[in-house]
Amino acid sequence: MEKSTPLAVEDFQQAEKSDGPLRLDKYGMPLSPQPSKYSDDPLNWSPAVKLAVTLQVSWLAFLGPMSAAVANPAFVPIGKHFKIGTVQASYSLMMYILWAAFGPLLSVPLANKYGRRPVYLVSNLVAGACNVASGYSTSWGGVMATRAIVGIFAGSPPAIGAATICDLYFLHERGFYIGIFTFFLTNGPHTASLIGGFVAQYLGWSYCYTIPGYIQIGTFVITLFALPETLYSRRTTDHTLRTFKDLLLFRAALPPRKLSLIDFARPLYMARYLTVLLPVLYYMTTFGYGSVLFASTGSQLFARYYHFDTAQTGLILSIPLLIGSFVGEASTGWFTDWLVRRDARKRDGVRRAEARLDGFWLSLLVPVGVVIVGVCMYHHNTVPWIGPAMGMGIANLGLQAATTVTYAYTTDHFKPQSAEISCVINFARSIFSAVISFYAIPLADKVDIANGWVIFACINLAFFIPAVSLRWLGGSISQKTWQAPPTFHDDI
Repeated sequence: MEKSTPLAVEDFQQAEKSDGPLRLDKYGMPLSPQPSKYSDDPLNWSPAVKLAVTLQVSWLAFLGPMSAAVANPAFVPIGKHFKIGTVQASYSLMMYILWAAFGPLLSVPLANKYGRRPVYLVSNLVAGACNVASGYSTSWGGVMATRAIVGIFAGSPPAIGAATICDLYFLHERGFYIGIFTFFLTNGPHTASLIGGFVAQYLGWSYCYTIPGYIQIGTFVITLFALPETLYSRRTTDHTLRTFKDLLLFRAALPPRKLSLIDFARPLYMARYLTVLLPVLYYMTTFGYGSVLFASTGSQLFARYYHFDTAQTGLILSIPLLIGSFVGEASTGWFTDWLVRRDARKRDGVRRAEARLDGFWLSLLVPVGVVIVGVCMYHHNTVPWIGPAMGMGIANLGLQAATTVTYAYTTDHFKPQSAEISCVINFARSIFSAVISFYAIPLADKVDIANGWVIFACINLAFFIPAVSLRWLGGSISQKTWQAPPTFHDDI
């Protein structure tokens, strides 16, 4: 018989430690985690304040990928300006993605020590300033250098955003709100392409960097006065209530801990857990082939096969993906919460994270969409542009489902380590995606685009099988001694 992760037992233990009664959700099941009795505990904040924080954090996660991708439709004019090829121009996106993988390895330990708020503020401000600098760069080396710095800092909000959602919400509602966060995160690049094509065509390529930079700087001003600290210590013996003003002035009830070198390795340490590693490996291929593949190759391929100009390229790299993501999220976040609740009713209130994995089946649309895009472009003489557009939308529908399920499932298992898990997800996604622009079009030129995109779909399917197998094996795996959860951050 399959073993279950006894989340309900943990809830009773938390209630005993807090010297209070077990608190239940509106469905009569124990809240997980159990909130403290203090009003400044983020779990006890009003729904309006929680939603306001969620939207700010989601917007910050949106801004980084958006600022990186506004220039995607402009790779052709950028290449002409700096006298380089279109593929080489796309390396500016690769530079951002690559460094966005490493930046959070430094910022996540700082966020766990000094709070989420300082990391959000500093990261967004520096990224905004460097985006402006990219637009004013007079050499290709200057553009690449500033894109690397933007990646380091703009990659941090997406890496700790899911941890902030876990700070605010209980497990039974987390899928819905993580879905909001992942919707913003996934669609940063897609929205960017919508405006990037017109900006590049009518204002010039440099504005593809400066406009997002000024938006980030403006956001810094807003969050400076509106984004409170959400990191909260649950083991403080002498608690002093903090006001909203205290949470803005960096006087939150942070866990008393020392920062050491081992903290910077802990994000990668979480990859030892199969309930983290297998979904992350699947998600990295899903994100790479369901989004970045189109972003890094679309500018060249749609110009080659359909003779699109810059504005048209921006539209095709945006609208189908936005529609697909919207439908995907409308079908996933709340649905996985319902799956967990339905499963718990059958198990005397014991919630199992594995119940969320039924949402993974929708992600099979990613390889389907990728194949449609490749085949339609191969037959571009007889298949109009609407064919690959439909394929991209279908792929992104599946991608959005995979994103929400991956974040919700992994953080359900390891809520105290949610920042480290988000960092692992970000690291794998970024490293895998960064190299796609090096081999995607060369492979298509060698074996034709239909076969090349089928290969990518098969790679994605190969990673799907072990990830979805956790639906039946995840509970048993979690009970193994060598998969025992870590104890660091148990105070949050």
